[in-house]
Amino acid sequence: MKLRTRLTLALVLVTFLAVVALAVAVGWSTQSFFHGYVNDVNSRRQQVWAEFFTAYYRDRGGWSGVQDLLGTPWHGGRGRGWGPAQGMGQGIGQGPGQGMGFGRLAQERVLLADSEGVVVADSYGIRLGERVAEPELAGGTAINVGGRRVGTMWLATTAPPGVLSQEDEFTRAVTLAIILSGIGVLLLAGLAGLYLAGRIARPLSRLTAAVQGLAAGGYKQRLDLAGDYEIARLVAAFNEMAARLEKYEALRRNMVADVAHELRTPLTVLRGQLESLQAGAIEAKPEVIMSLHDEILRLNRLVHDLQELSLAEARQLTLHRETLNLVEVSQRVINFFQVEAEDKNITLELDAGSESIMVRGDRDRLAQVLVNLLGNALRYTPAGGKVVVSVRRERGEACVTVADNGAGIDPADLPYVFERFYRPDKSRTRAQGGAGLGLAIAKGFIEAHGGRIRAESHPGRGSQFTFTLPALAAGNNIKPMFY
Repeated sequence: MKLRTRLTLALVLVTFLAVVALAVAVGWSTQSFFHGYVNDVNSRRQQVWAEFFTAYYRDRGGWSGVQDLLGTPWHGGRGRGWGPAQGMGQGIGQGPGQGMGFGRLAQERVLLADSEGVVVADSYGIRLGERVAEPELAGGTAINVGGRRVGTMWLATTAPPGVLSQEDEFTRAVTLAIILSGIGVLLLAGLAGLYLAGRIARPLSRLTAAVQGLAAGGYKQRLDLAGDYEIARLVAAFNEMAARLEKYEALRRNMVADVAHELRTPLTVLRGQLESLQAGAIEAKPEVIMSLHDEILRLNRLVHDLQELSLAEARQLTLHRETLNLVEVSQRVINFFQVEAEDKNITLELDAGSESIMVRGDRDRLAQVLVNLLGNALRYTPAGGKVVVSVRRERGEACVTVADNGAGIDPADLPYVFERFYRPDKSRTRAQGGAGLGLAIAKGFIEAHGGRIRAESHPGRGSQFTFTLPALAAGNNIKPMFY
C-alpha cells in the first residue's frame, strides 16, 4: 500500500475513533444530566403537591371534595376558589399549577390516600376507593398535619407524550447532530489527509527516483525541492551525500590511475634491468643488484603505505599506546633530519614551551607523522630557509606545528593536500615529490589517536602543518603501557 493511502486512512481512522468516542461521551453525559434534571423537576413537583394537600387538609379539616380538584381543569376562580392554578384561600401560598404551569397536570398522575390507606383522589379516577397495600404506602409521600399522618400521596409522570418522550427526542436530536457532524468531520479529515499525504509523498517520490538514479551511477544528480523543514533537511542531506559520492568516485578513479602509475614505473625499471641481465647487455654488478633492490623496496614501501592508510581510514589501525613525551619524540625526529637540513643549508629548530608534554599514543606512528611533515617541509624549503617544529600545550591539548618559509601552497590546492595521491604540481615527478601518500597517512594516524590535523599556507611565505592530541596532566612519568 502506498504511503499516501496509508497516511490518509490513518488520519480518517483516528478521526472516526475520536468522533465515536465523542458521541458516546456526549450521549452518556446528555442522558445522565437530563435524567438528573427530570428527577429534580419531579422531586420539586412532588413537594409542591405535598404542600398543596397539606394546606387543603389544614383548611378543610378533611379530604372532602379533593377529587373534584383533580378532575377539574382550573383556570382561576373568584374569591376563595380552590385549585392548583391559583392559591387555596388566604395564607395557603402557591399551588402546583402556578409557576410550573397547569399544563403539567395533564402529564402527571396524582394519587392521594387517607390515613386509612383508602384512595380518595386519583387524577385518572381509576383507583378511587381502593385500599393501598402497606408496601405501596411505604413508598409514598406522607401528608402530616398537626404532627400526625393524615394521608399519603404519589406522583407519577406519564410517558407519552410527557417529559420522558421529550427527553428521548432531545437525546435523538443530539445523537443525530453528532452523527452528521462526525460525517462532515470524516470528509474533512479525508480531504486533509489526501492533501497532507500528497505534500509528504510527492517529495519522497522524487527523492526515491533520485536515489535510484544515484545507485545507477548518476552522482551529478541534485534535488531542488521546497517543502517543510524536515523535507528540506532531507533534500539537503541527499544533495550533500550525492556531492560526496561524486567526489569519492572521482578520488577512486584517480586513486586507481595513480596506483597503476606508481606501480608501473618501478615495475618497468625492474623489467628493463632484468631483461638486460638476461640478454647479457649488462653484467650483474653490485650496483645493478642494488638498483633492483631499491626498486623492490620502493614497491614494498608503496604497498605498505597503502595498507596503513586503508586501515586508518577504516578505523582498524592497531595502535600500541604508551605514555610518551611529545617533546622528546619531536627532538629525535629532528635529529634524524639534521644532516639533510645541513646539506641543503636549511636551519632546523625545535621550539618547545616545556621540557615535557605528555600524551598517550603510539610512539612509532606519531614519529612517522613528524617524519612525513618534516620531509615535506625540507623538500619545499629553499637553501637558506628555515623549518621550525613547535610543541605547545594549549587548553588541555598537545599542539605540534611544523612551519617552513618555502614557496607555500596555492589556496586552490590547500583543501586537498591530505587526500591520497594528491599533488599540487601535476607535473612533479616521483623523485621530486614521492607518491603523494605522506600527508594522507599523517591525517589517518592523527585521527586514529583522536586528534586533528590542519594545514595553513601563504604563497611565497611558507606553510605550516599543525596537529593536536589530547594531553595528559602534568607530572605523569614516562612509563610504557602497551595494550
